[in-house]
Amino acid sequence: MRDGLLGWSTDMLVRLDDECPGVLGRVLTASAGRRQAIFAALAVQSDMSAAYPASYDLFPVALADVIRHGRVRDILRHAFATVPEGLPGLLSRVGERPLPRPQDYLSLHRLATSGSIRSLDALRGDRISGRKLDVLAALDPRWHHANALTRLDTPAEAMRFNAALEFVQSVCSRADDEVVAAAIAAMAPSSTLPRVLDRFVRRADRLPAHPIRVADNELRPLTTMKEYLEAARRYRNCLSSKLDHVAAGRLAVAEFRGEALLEFRPLTADAGWMLWQVHGHCNSPVAISTYEAAEQKCDLLGIPRINEAAGGSRWRSFRSFSRAMDWD
Repeated sequence: MRDGLLGWSTDMLVRLDDECPGVLGRVLTASAGRRQAIFAALAVQSDMSAAYPASYDLFPVALADVIRHGRVRDILRHAFATVPEGLPGLLSRVGERPLPRPQDYLSLHRLATSGSIRSLDALRGDRISGRKLDVLAALDPRWHHANALTRLDTPAEAMRFNAALEFVQSVCSRADDEVVAAAIAAMAPSSTLPRVLDRFVRRADRLPAHPIRVADNELRPLTTMKEYLEAARRYRNCLSSKLDHVAAGRLAVAEFRGEALLEFRPLTADAGWMLWQVHGHCNSPVAISTYEAAEQKCDLLGIPRINEAAGGSRWRSFRSFSRAMDWD
């Protein structure tokens, strides 16, 4: 019983039943809503006992009387003095067993007292659990909605979602608080939070400066998400899955002669960008002449690249003769 139906309240109820027989039996036969009100009252008593241990060695008789004979609001009024609107409804969605910690009931009371419609609505529907309260506490109040709460499993995941939305709002001017909250509220049952984030990233309009400042007849930088998506369709590659990398300034792409995509990566120490790779259609290798022409173009623009000629022909002969395996 200690770990099951009555949980942390077991010892308290046994002590109270010793002083006022009949309390334990009343709790065991009470409805779910009334039982949760009793757990809430015990949580308040536990909190006061922890703060003033010398004054609360014995449970007051009034508490036993209200547990045995009082209605839900009578029990809550005895515990909290005032019963905020919505608290009985929140407690009715907890179920028959107590929440994992007494503090969870104090959190529910604070939530109901705050009058935050968005937070209260987020808890409506599914059963309220200690995990759900922890997730709600970790989630930014702007994103409190049942659609977010039911898709986040842990407080750590909620905090990562907060940070992810901070990134989204930093790169997409249209992703203000109202728009993001509306997108979460409009989620279909089969939708996911990553999909919501991805839609905003695809509309990002605050992209970092491109390493190719000016386009010419040979080299055309991709400077908008629309251009990146069009290039991904034409070249039939995975570029559309790298849009967050583009928005974060981790890579940039330019089209060379309409034949290849040049991928640039940032250097450390604010040293600019370097040519990283040259991609053909469907990520296939490009003709050596196109590859060399692209390298020469970047050399003219002062964009560095990996020196594949390092070591010279003698080193390459050594590698070939010794049949050494390359791991890069």
